[in-house]
This record gives sequence, C-alpha cells and structure tokens, in this order.
Amino acid sequence: MSDPLEIRTESERKSMRPTKRNSLLIFLLVTTMAVCATLKSISTIDLPGPTGKRFDYLTIDYDDHYLLSAHLAAGLLYVIDLRTNRVVKAIPDVPGAEGVEFVPELKKVYTSNAGDNTIGVIDLKQMKVIKKLPTEAKPDGSAYAAPFHKLYVSDERGKAEAIVDVEQDRIVKTLHFDSETGMPQYDPVARKIYVNLQDQNIFAVIDPATDEVVGRYTSESAKAITEWHWIPSTRGLSWHVKGTS
Repeated sequence: MSDPLEIRTESERKSMRPTKRNSLLIFLLVTTMAVCATLKSISTIDLPGPTGKRFDYLTIDYDDHYLLSAHLAAGLLYVIDLRTNRVVKAIPDVPGAEGVEFVPELKKVYTSNAGDNTIGVIDLKQMKVIKKLPTEAKPDGSAYAAPFHKLYVSDERGKAEAIVDVEQDRIVKTLHFDSETGMPQYDPVARKIYVNLQDQNIFAVIDPATDEVVGRYTSESAKAITEWHWIPSTRGLSWHVKGTS
C-alpha cells in the first residue's frame, strides 16, 4: 500500500506563500477521469489592507456566501461576499490572526491571534470582535467539533491544545504535550480530533466526549509536520501532509 503522506519541500512551501500584491485568486478545480487536477484562475479579489503582508488561513460561511480570510501581518479578518467578490468588512483587532474557524449555528468566527496570544470571538452579525480568550503561546490552527460544540485551538509554542466551549465562549480545558502542536482536524466519521505533534512525527487523537487523549499514531515518513488535512475516500479517511522531508 502506498504511503498516504505527501511531503512538501521547503522550496515548495515558499512557492505557495502569497505574493506582494494584496489580492486573492479564486481557482476552479477541474478533475479528470484519471484523478488528475488542474487549477484554473477564474477571478481576482482586491483587498484594502497593506501590501506585502502575509496572509494565512481561509474558511467559508456557506449560508451567507462569505469567504473569511485572515490577513495575518495586517491584523485583519476580511469578510468577502463570494456573490460579488467584494469586501463586506475588514474586521480589526485580530493581531497576527492565523487560524480561522466558523461556527455556523452561532454565526460566530474564531481567530487564532498569535500577536497577542488570544482566541478572538467575532459576532458575524455585528462584524466585530466581541470577546478575547487568553491562551498560552502562539495560537495557530483550529478545528470545530460541531456535535460537541467545541473548538480545538493549537497553542503551537505553548505545546498545548486549548478547548473552547463555543456556547459559553470560554476555555474549558487545556491539554499539554511534550511537542509543539500543529494543525488539528475533526474527523466526523470517527468523531475524534486529530492534532499533529510536529516535533515528534505523531498524530495525537482526542475524544471530544471526554477531552482526553485516546491514541497516538506515528508517521515515519514525515519530519516536522506542520500542516495537513483529511482527504475523504471510499475506504475511509487518509491525510495529506505538508512538512519537510
């Protein structure tokens, strides 16, 4: 069986970083019968923030047709209407925003603010930050376990995972590891959270029902795993990884 982990080199990662032009490209994914994919540029969205500043995560509010884009180095979260490709609001007070997670049933967005070590809570109806939750050090990627109404935020430098009750907007537990924590993901089939321990080439498994670590998986073919995501398949779930070889 082939290894489900695909590793990107440092040069490949650099080539994926945003250019100095302050815009977003929207791509159309065309899949061929041979399961090959081609990306085609279909539109460009110009953004109002300072040029040459790094962006980070994106997510979509499908109900309202909003694209939510973290402009990390500018400390802004852009709310973009995908029906018009126009910026509805540039929300400030999200310094160093990295992870962005949308909770549809509450119309709230959570940002991982590495600039002030907080999790920002944004009311999308008001288009503003309504609360900040202090974390340990450099909050980064995040994942939402909808059936449990919990948000999982990796405190990368703090070697921890902060668990947020989104109905109360408070941190209910923090799990500590002996490694920096990377991007978490929620598996809706197994109903588990997976977080990569990027110093150890390990995926830790968290049960949202108890918020306890219930397993660990080692990946010998990856070093310093930093980002990954689930790839659905007919045989279950595998993953794609971005790291260094």
